[in-house]
Amino acid sequence: MTPLGTPVVMAENTTALTLDPIIVTGSAYPTRLSRTTQSHTVITHSDSSSVQPNRLTSLLQHVPGMHLDEMGGRGGISSVYLRGADPNFTLIMLDGIPINDSTDQRGGSVDLSTFPIDQITRIEIVRGPLSAFYGSEAMAGAINLITKPPGKDTEVRILMEGGRFDSRKGLIQGQGITGPLSAHFSLSHTRNDAQVEKDAFAQHAMGWNLGIEPEGNWDIRLTGNYTHSSVRSFPEGSGGPTFALLRETEKRETRTILTGLTASLDTPADWHHQIFLSLSHRSQDVENPGVLSTPAIFQIPPTRFNTDYDRYQARLTETWSMTSQLNFSFGGQVTHEKGNRHGTQDLRSFGGRSNEPLNFSLDRTVGGTFIELTATPWNSFQLNTGARLDLTDQSQPRLSPRVSARYELLPLLHIRGAYGKGFKLPGLASLGDPLIGNPALKPETSTGWDLGIHFHTPHNEFTTSVTYFHNRFHGLIDLDPALLAQNRFQLTNLDSAVTKGMELSGQLSPQGPISFQANLTYLTTRVAKTGEALRNRPTWRGGFGFTIQVDPTITLQSRVTYVSSRRDFQIPTQMSRVGSYTKADTTLTLRPLPGWQWYAALENFTNASYENFRGFSSPPLVFRIGIVYSYSQSN
Repeated sequence: MTPLGTPVVMAENTTALTLDPIIVTGSAYPTRLSRTTQSHTVITHSDSSSVQPNRLTSLLQHVPGMHLDEMGGRGGISSVYLRGADPNFTLIMLDGIPINDSTDQRGGSVDLSTFPIDQITRIEIVRGPLSAFYGSEAMAGAINLITKPPGKDTEVRILMEGGRFDSRKGLIQGQGITGPLSAHFSLSHTRNDAQVEKDAFAQHAMGWNLGIEPEGNWDIRLTGNYTHSSVRSFPEGSGGPTFALLRETEKRETRTILTGLTASLDTPADWHHQIFLSLSHRSQDVENPGVLSTPAIFQIPPTRFNTDYDRYQARLTETWSMTSQLNFSFGGQVTHEKGNRHGTQDLRSFGGRSNEPLNFSLDRTVGGTFIELTATPWNSFQLNTGARLDLTDQSQPRLSPRVSARYELLPLLHIRGAYGKGFKLPGLASLGDPLIGNPALKPETSTGWDLGIHFHTPHNEFTTSVTYFHNRFHGLIDLDPALLAQNRFQLTNLDSAVTKGMELSGQLSPQGPISFQANLTYLTTRVAKTGEALRNRPTWRGGFGFTIQVDPTITLQSRVTYVSSRRDFQIPTQMSRVGSYTKADTTLTLRPLPGWQWYAALENFTNASYENFRGFSSPPLVFRIGIVYSYSQSN
C-alpha cells in the first residue's frame, strides 16, 4: 500500500509508465493521457522514491500555472490561484465530489490546509474554463483528488510521525476483500502546536473507498471522507503576528462529510452508462475577534457565527462509442444547495448594536444538460468539443461551450490548444448576508484560451512543455466603492480583469540513479478599470528538484521553490508589497527491512525568512521524522 509519494509533474503526456494512463477530470468520458486535448498536470506516486507530504499545498507547489499561499503556519488559511484566477474560481473535488462551500465568506474557495491527503493516490489538475461539463465553479479549471481504490490483497499500513513544534501524527490504513465487496479505509490524527505566534492545528480524519463487483458489467463504488479540524491564527487582513493591533486570534472548528456513489455499466452495444450521486456537508464555527484599523477603531468588527452547508448532486452520463475513433456523450446534472448562518456581529464601532444578527438561510437548485464529442479523424489529430446549458430560477440560462484539439507535428512533438467559457453563480453568503449581501448579484463569467507545444524523447527520458494562456473575467463581485464612500457596504458586480502568461515544465530522467524536474510560470494580471495588478499573484513562480536513488533502500529527494514579489493588502499596513522568497525542502527515505520505511523530512531547511501575506511570517525550519510499517497478504 504505497502512499502518495514523489510528485511527478506531467504537463501534457510526460508519464514514464508503460501503460497509457487514463485522465478522468474535465470531460464526460475518461481519456487516454497521451490523447487528451486539455492543458493538464497529473501528480502520482512512485514506488522507487518517497516524499512524505503532510498537507496538500506541499504536493501542488510545483504545478505550472498555479500559485499557493499559506497564511502563516498550519492554522492559517491556504488557497490556490490557478492561472491568476480568484481561489473560488477553481472547482476542487474528491473523487468527483465537489468540496467548494458557497456559504464561505471568501466566495466559495477551499481551505487546502484542512484537507487530509493520506488516502489520495492521484491528483489531476485541468486548466482552463470547464463549465462545459461541470457548470458553475469551474471558471478557471478543476482539481480532482482521487483516492486509492481497494485492491485484491489484504493490506495494513501504520504510520507514526513526530517533529518540531510538537507536531505529531498517527495513521492506520487497511484494505481487504470478501466476496464481491472490496474496501479501503483510513484513520488519522494530526496535531501541530504554534509554528508562528499563537498558531495551532488539530485534525481527525476518516476515509473510505468501497467497491462492489456484482454479476454482469456493473462497477459500483462508494467513496468519501469525514474530517474534524480545529485551528487558530490571526485573522485575515489583520497584519498577522507582526502588525496586528489586536493580539487575539481567530478560532475555526470545521466538520466536513463528503461521499459519492458511482455506478457504471458497459453494454455490448458500445454504450457506457454512468450514474453519479454525491453529498457534501460542511459545518463551521468561527470566532473572529475583529481587526483594528487604529488602537481603538475596528475596521472588521468582532463576529461569532456558525454555518451549515449541504450540496446534493446527481449526474447521468451516457456515452456511445460509435467507432474506435469517435465517442459521443450526453447527460444531465441536478444540483441542490442549501446553506444557513447564525451568529452576531459587534457593530458598536460603526454606530450599531453589539449583537447585530448575521443570520441568513438560502437554497437553490441548478439543472444542467451537456453534450460532448471526442473524435480522432486521423491518428495525429484529436478533437474534443462540447457545451452545457444551465438553468436556475436566480439567473438567466447559461450556455458554456468548450473546444480543444491536439495535433502531432512530428512523432515526438505535438501542439494543443483550447478555448472555452465559464461562469460562477454568486455564493449563498454573497446573496444572503444581511449586511453586505445583494440578492441582485449576477454570475461572474470567464473566457479563456491557451496554446501549447510539447516534446518528449522516445522513452520519455526527457519531456518539456511550453503553454501560453489568456483569461478574461467579467462581473467580478466586490464591495461597491460608491457606497463605501457613503460608509455603506454592499457587494456588486464591479469590474473585469485579464490574466495571461506562460507555463513551462520539464523533466529529465536518464538511465541512472538521478532524475530532475523543473517548472516556471510567468503571469501578468490587470484590473480593467484601474489597470492595477490583482493582489496575491506573483509575476514569477517556479522551482526545480531532483531525486537520487542512492541504492534500492535509500532515496533522497529535494525541491527548491521561488516566488517573486506581489501586491497585498492588510488593514494596518494598507496596500504594500510582499517580498520575493526562495525556500528548499528535502526528504530522506530508508527501507532497512521489507515492510518497514523510515523517513526524515525537512521543510525550509535553509531557514529562509519569508511571508505569503504581509505580517504573516512563514514557519522557519521544520523537521518531521516518521516510521511506516506495511503488511500485505495475497488472497
